[in-house]
Amino acid sequence: MTDTVVSVAAKVAEYLVAPVGRRCGYVIFTDSYVGQLREELEKLHEVRVGVQRSINDAENNMMDIRLEVNRWKNDAENYADEARGVLNNDRRANKTCFCGWLPNPKERYCLGRDARKTAQAIQALIPQGNFERVYYERAPPGHVPSASDVNLSADDGGDTITDSRASIFQDIVEALDDEKQKVIGVYGPGGVGKTTLLEEVEKKLKKEGRPFRMIVKAKVSQTPDLNKIQDDIAYFFGLKLKDEPSEVGRRDLLCQRLQKDPSEKILIILDDLWKELDLREVGIPSGDESKGCKLLLTSRFKNVLEQMKCDTPIFHLEGLKYDEAFRLFEKTVGDRLKEDEELKAIAPKVVKKLAGLPLLIISVACSLKDRNVDAWRIALKKMDLSKMETIVKLSYDHLKSEDTKTLFLLCGLIGGTIQVEILLVLGMGLGLFEEFGTTIQDSRAGLNAMLNELRSVCLLLDGGDDKNNVTIHDLYSEVVTSTPFGGQNSLMMNSNYGSWPKEKLEKCWAICQVNVGRDRLDKLMKCQFANLKILMLSQPPNWYRIPEHLRDMGDHLGLLDFTCMKELQVLYLCSMRITSLHSSIRILGNLQSLYLESCNVEDVAILGNLKALQILSFARSTISRLPKKIQELTNLRLLNLSYCKLKIIKPDVLKCLTNLEELLMMGSFNQWMGKNEKPLELCNAGLAELRSMTKLNSLEISIRDPIVLLEVDDLPFENLTRFWINIGNIDRREFKGLKTMKIKLEAHDSILSKTWIQKTLQKTQYLCLDGLGEFEKAHKLCIQGFPELKHLDIQNSPSMKYVASSSNSAFTILESLFLNNLINLEKICHHHITADCFSKLKDVVVNNCNRLKYLWCLSQRQNFVQLEKIEVWNCGSVRAIARKDIVSTNYRVELPYLHHLHLVGLPNMTTFCTRAEMTSEGAPIQARAVDGGGGGDEGTKSVITTSDLHNTYSDSFFDGK
Repeated sequence: MTDTVVSVAAKVAEYLVAPVGRRCGYVIFTDSYVGQLREELEKLHEVRVGVQRSINDAENNMMDIRLEVNRWKNDAENYADEARGVLNNDRRANKTCFCGWLPNPKERYCLGRDARKTAQAIQALIPQGNFERVYYERAPPGHVPSASDVNLSADDGGDTITDSRASIFQDIVEALDDEKQKVIGVYGPGGVGKTTLLEEVEKKLKKEGRPFRMIVKAKVSQTPDLNKIQDDIAYFFGLKLKDEPSEVGRRDLLCQRLQKDPSEKILIILDDLWKELDLREVGIPSGDESKGCKLLLTSRFKNVLEQMKCDTPIFHLEGLKYDEAFRLFEKTVGDRLKEDEELKAIAPKVVKKLAGLPLLIISVACSLKDRNVDAWRIALKKMDLSKMETIVKLSYDHLKSEDTKTLFLLCGLIGGTIQVEILLVLGMGLGLFEEFGTTIQDSRAGLNAMLNELRSVCLLLDGGDDKNNVTIHDLYSEVVTSTPFGGQNSLMMNSNYGSWPKEKLEKCWAICQVNVGRDRLDKLMKCQFANLKILMLSQPPNWYRIPEHLRDMGDHLGLLDFTCMKELQVLYLCSMRITSLHSSIRILGNLQSLYLESCNVEDVAILGNLKALQILSFARSTISRLPKKIQELTNLRLLNLSYCKLKIIKPDVLKCLTNLEELLMMGSFNQWMGKNEKPLELCNAGLAELRSMTKLNSLEISIRDPIVLLEVDDLPFENLTRFWINIGNIDRREFKGLKTMKIKLEAHDSILSKTWIQKTLQKTQYLCLDGLGEFEKAHKLCIQGFPELKHLDIQNSPSMKYVASSSNSAFTILESLFLNNLINLEKICHHHITADCFSKLKDVVVNNCNRLKYLWCLSQRQNFVQLEKIEVWNCGSVRAIARKDIVSTNYRVELPYLHHLHLVGLPNMTTFCTRAEMTSEGAPIQARAVDGGGGGDEGTKSVITTSDLHNTYSDSFFDGK
């Protein structure tokens, strides 16, 4: 009986004492529980920051975040808020009772309980945040999702297919579904819509999610680039071929991927074939090796598809039916066609002349939509023929000047994507730009105006932001070279018409032959060209890599005979092998432009006989010396020696070229002879010779030894509007198209006092300085304060202490600032600077400036509000980005556009902004920081919001407390 009572009593005590003890513990161990909560909250913060960085990085790469990650993130945020609420009330533990003699047990109990339970919840949550990957793996671009995964609201392929094309569209889809058909072909004229049709087929296949698991595609074009075709296909697999340098390796790797899984059905779309393509060379398996692969090909020519062994039938895509063509025309013209009764009567007649080609329909509609009724009537009368060239001529006839029309013909002659600089050479050779002025600068402005006019009537494709190239549709190129066009009394021939008979060739006024072979060149040289004005010949750019026994031609010397081309005005030779030019070239008395680009050429002395020559280029050629005879080309206006192997320029040659407007020597000759050097057999030109070039407005020049500048009086470079000047051979970053000066002074700072240097600095847009030994303040380098400078790069200059230190206006449009190895740099801004100084600055990169403590003061914060990028590397004295220098406590450092922040190797940096609130309300910031002075690669990369950036380094890092 006694044992029973004791047992019951013990059990009752167990159930009563433990809860009582736990509750008493909340009172007794309150401080311990609160401390534990602080520790768990800090651990949670570290995990949250890591997870958030991973999320931002994934989102920046367009990855979808996993659901469980978002769920954990929300839970972590809620627990963190709850923990901060508990900690914010920790003063409850200090409340007392009994007139202050004892702590208040109720308040301590509540605080201890809340702290304990919240800490336990956070402790359980933290391990759940160790995600191996926060995003769902993204399928490669060519992956076709299953039907269940397809977005039902997505565009359904075939919705935009017209009724007349619905049948061929469906036939192609069925052929692709047919296991027996391996190679499907579609042919039709240029501009008929073959590419658009295939895009609709692709949409439908992706919508249905069958029968292919991968769809890859590439554009072949008239001149196939195997590397580009391989790269395009590899992209859709997510396959990286750039790491494989050999052609065989690239081919085999791509082939292995295509054959990886025989059960994986792959559709390969090859668009715009002009000739048979060797699939094995690309890496595409064919025949029995193709396994799960199927090909869908397009071409203008049926025989090409037959050569590619397409299965029958080969589908023929024809023009739109009249009602479909009219709807497209009406849509392009706009509401005006519905409102104007006269146009309603004319429009149907116009549409009937357009052959149902969508490209031409849109082009003609664009050219007429803003014109009056009379222009429509005239256009209709001129469209008597239904042939394609008449349709193209409609837009052509709307051009304002004959010179612009000729420029369009030149675009058609070359075809495809064309360098604007080539058109300048051709146009100047024919005198197309004379109405715009007498200088090359005027000609460039005129060329741009003409190109804009061609784009406005849709004769050239819109190139977007590309200012260096223009593109003409292959259809237009085919039209203008197929027959005498635009009122010309003779023909133009390009590579598409190499089989013309001799009598037809001899009527040509312009010839452009790409990849010209021995037989074709021999045939050309036997013709009597009474009217030939332009001759353009080229070999493949990498001909020297072809084994000698496989080359079609040896030295072109014996084949290039100009005897029967006396009227030639432009000669353009690219990648030709010419030991010395044929003696017959001396008869080209009318030759205005001569380009020997990427040619293997040595002796060019004979060119001295071409007295009328205005443009001469040896760009990227192997010429090693510029002979004395070149000085006789006194009418020369442009001399291009860029990236050639020029080592010797005979003295007094350049001195005689007094009409030169452009001298381009980037990446070429730099061994200018000094004033005190003794003349030798192999002596070179001196800089003093350039003083005779009073018309020079474009200059690209390298000067290896800056000392020679001290020996030369001022040079006449006041009129330079385009320049790239490299003194001392500095190899630094480039800003293409900007007026550039790079100067390695080697302590010869007096060079900067030269009048021509000062005048050039006033126009410089990118300035790179190396080796300053006297100047302490960068803004004093240019008396006028660098009014056009956009990018400033200063390195290895021990005298430099400040970049800007003046109340005078300087660096008002500067966009980027690079400071490297300035061992005595103390400040970027010293004392007061004007409000517009650095007001456009976007990028600041500072490296190895060990006396620098701050980038700017808080009183100058408005000068740097446009910053997008800050990088500070290996600066041992840097304490903060911004330093407090004003009394007021009511200020904010606002960097609304900052998105890139790298802080590496800054052992003494303790705060970003001293006692200030830093905000960035723009894009997320990509930040990388390395704590301490290691300066190594241990940093972390992430994309974080401003609040996360604040928390990453703790509060003290940003407010200086």
